[in-house]
Amino acid sequence: MKILFLGIGKTKHKYLTEGIERYKKLINPYAAVEEIYLKEEDDKPDPVMSESEKLEKNIPKSYYSVLLDIEGKRISSEELSKMIKSKRDSSVPGIVFLIGGSNGVSEKLKTKCDARLSFSRLTFTHQMIRLILSEQIYRSFSIIANKKYHK
Repeated sequence: MKILFLGIGKTKHKYLTEGIERYKKLINPYAAVEEIYLKEEDDKPDPVMSESEKLEKNIPKSYYSVLLDIEGKRISSEELSKMIKSKRDSSVPGIVFLIGGSNGVSEKLKTKCDARLSFSRLTFTHQMIRLILSEQIYRSFSIIANKKYHK
């Protein structure tokens, strides 16, 4: 199985990139992790639409798409692990986690995604959520593998 982080803007802080890299290495025995971060479109007349269209064009066709959205469904770590396991066991080749930029995403993109998840009612930067997502994906695979990490 493959896990793709697809987002807008670069991760600019070293402590975040180091944390993400750490969790990618921990996830590696369970799934291949790829990151694709697209250029912010703040200079466009409608940055939300421009960024959303770019995200949509980069979603691999056969992947299960999950948009991280403050208005999405809140689930537990155990529920996230069940979703990942379900997709893995049903031969879905990958899951793409979409992380919008600071402008947000279009309603059209929200309706096109297979799922919309919220990690919290709090607002996090799109850079910070990448680290939180990395940790939660590792936690999910730890739950699936019945490892001690989750406890």
